[in-house]
Amino acid sequence: MKNVYEYKDEHLGRCYLVIPKIRELSKALGNVVITFDNGDKRSLMVDNPDEVISELLEALENYHNRS
Repeated sequence: MKNVYEYKDEHLGRCYLVIPKIRELSKALGNVVITFDNGDKRSLMVDNPDEVISELLEALENYHNRS
């Protein structure tokens, strides 16, 4: 799996997240909330937040198992 996750935001267009920089994932009000290792947070408005969280968790596990 790639180290970059790509998604489409209805306001910002295509966005990219660097998987190794993610520290925390959560779901709030139907959005996926991502906290990065520098403390920044981003809220993603996605159609299926549970699916996105699963994909990101799988990518994180794969990255850390490779290292």
